[in-house]
Amino acid sequence: MGIITAILKLLSSLIGVIFSLFGLSMIAFEIMVWIPEPARATQPLGQVWFQNDPFFFIFQSHSIQLAQVIAERKLQWPALWNPGITTILNWPSWMALLVMGATCFIIGALFWRLGRRSKRRTG
Repeated sequence: MGIITAILKLLSSLIGVIFSLFGLSMIAFEIMVWIPEPARATQPLGQVWFQNDPFFFIFQSHSIQLAQVIAERKLQWPALWNPGITTILNWPSWMALLVMGATCFIIGALFWRLGRRSKRRTG
């Protein structure tokens, strides 16, 4: 096995683990939102993000606005934000977080499998 193949397998496994953990954390966050306040789970994800912004006290600015600036100006891809991300931000938070968590988990599993795949031996 070549060094490049080994590096690619390691990198894809690492990406798989990161995406899987990100997906599981989204699902865990959804459970934490749902249990204390079931009414909050039906609110749009954008509203829940705005109200519970963990970076507000650090930057004195809402991170949802920062995400919009990054998508539209830094990446120079305004279609990523509107209609892409705004569509997801308008979904109920329970649906958005579960769909994103499951998607990240599936992508992570695919990368993990790609990284762990070994050469088939021909007889």
